[in-house]
Amino acid sequence: MHVNQAVKRIDSALDGTFAAIHPQLKWRDGPVRTSKGGNSFTNTENGELTVGRSRYVRTEVSKAKLKKLVAVVERYWRKAGYKIGDPIPEEPSFSGTASDGCAITFHVNDGDVYFDAAVSAISPGEGFEIDGQEGDKFPKAPNGGPDRTPDVRDPYWSK
Repeated sequence: MHVNQAVKRIDSALDGTFAAIHPQLKWRDGPVRTSKGGNSFTNTENGELTVGRSRYVRTEVSKAKLKKLVAVVERYWRKAGYKIGDPIPEEPSFSGTASDGCAITFHVNDGDVYFDAAVSAISPGEGFEIDGQEGDKFPKAPNGGPDRTPDVRDPYWSK
C-alpha cells in the first residue's frame, strides 16, 4: 500500500477501537511518523516504510476502570479479526495484528493510556513527515515538550 493508504489504514484501526469504547474517551492524535524498513543483519533497505501514529487518551482512566477498558479493547480487536499478542498484565499492555499487517498496541505508562498503530507501505524514499498529518496540538509540559497527561475527568472512566 502507498503512504496515504497506510495513514488511512492506521487511522481506521484507531477510530474503530475508540468507537467500540463506551462511554467514549476523549483523545489527541500524535503526528504520523515514518521510518525506513530494512534488513537489520545486512543493513540494507527493503523498499518499505513503516507508517505509524500514537493516539493519547485525554480522559483520566482510574485503576478501578482500567481492567474494564482492557477487556473492551481486547474483545473488539478479537471480533475485528486481530491476532492478540505481547500481553504484559502488569503495565497492562498488549497488541493486535490484523491480517493485512496493521498492528495496534494498547499501553499504560504511569496511568497514561495510549495506543500505537503502524503498518508497512511502499517507500517513496527517506522517512519523512506527511503534510496535513501533524496530529493535534498538545499543551506544553513544564519541560517544554508536549503534555500528554490526561486532562478530562469523566463520571464513568475516572471513578
